[in-house]
Amino acid sequence: MKKDKITIAELIQAIEGELISGEDKLDRTVENFGATDLLSDVLAMGKSNYALLTGLTNVQILRTAEITNACCVVIVRNKQPQPAAVSLAKRNGIPLILSRLTMFDACCRIGRLLENPDGRIEGSPNTAGT
Repeated sequence: MKKDKITIAELIQAIEGELISGEDKLDRTVENFGATDLLSDVLAMGKSNYALLTGLTNVQILRTAEITNACCVVIVRNKQPQPAAVSLAKRNGIPLILSRLTMFDACCRIGRLLENPDGRIEGSPNTAGT
């Protein structure tokens, strides 16, 4: 049976993420996902309670995520957010997550997590020897 949503904590584990802000929201449920490097695409997504995966590192991506009701922002490709973006995320309680994975690989990991009822991700330590 497939999952239709995951928690922010499960998302972080699946993408080998590092939480920068929003420690108090790890149990929040993520119901949708979006991946883009274009602010206009974020505005056009029409989703709510979604995880936004992006390579953008500036304040604008955090503000756009906030006005579109994203539940967290994941910065991929091992990029580092601008200090002002980190400050905004902390000040406004937006979970900000960093991942070394490419956007494609992060999306694949999330897809596998949603497909597998036991939450095992291929290539992660909990699948060694299977």
